[in-house]
Amino acid sequence: MFRRFRDTWSRSLIRPLIHRAFTRLIWGLFLALFASFLISRAGGRDLRSTLLAVFALILAVGAWLSHLQMDGMKMPRLDWLRGRIDRKRPARGTGDMIDFVDEEVQSYESLSDGERYLVLLLADLIAAAVLAVLSLLL
Repeated sequence: MFRRFRDTWSRSLIRPLIHRAFTRLIWGLFLALFASFLISRAGGRDLRSTLLAVFALILAVGAWLSHLQMDGMKMPRLDWLRGRIDRKRPARGTGDMIDFVDEEVQSYESLSDGERYLVLLLADLIAAAVLAVLSLLL
């Protein structure tokens, strides 16, 4: 199992991994705290730790599905959904920070399927671990 991870991993996957992990972490934290705020305003109960644990569990299930996809499982509607979600952003008229970087930066869209599944697996595990620790602390 770890051999496949080492064969797929490269240093160019660090940027997409940090981007995906940070995005998932912020969305999970925001949704858990926002739902906790709405529930506490309506009923007076504080459910921050419970909701953080629920979102950590959801991310753990996502990591498991990414692991299964690395093993060859196909999700029939995922390609259809990915096409709707990953739309190309319009070109901006201003310069980008990438214009000043000498080395080639690997974007998530240019990764192969195995690399995408590995990035998603690790990003989900990192975000789930952080949310689980936060649920224990709050």
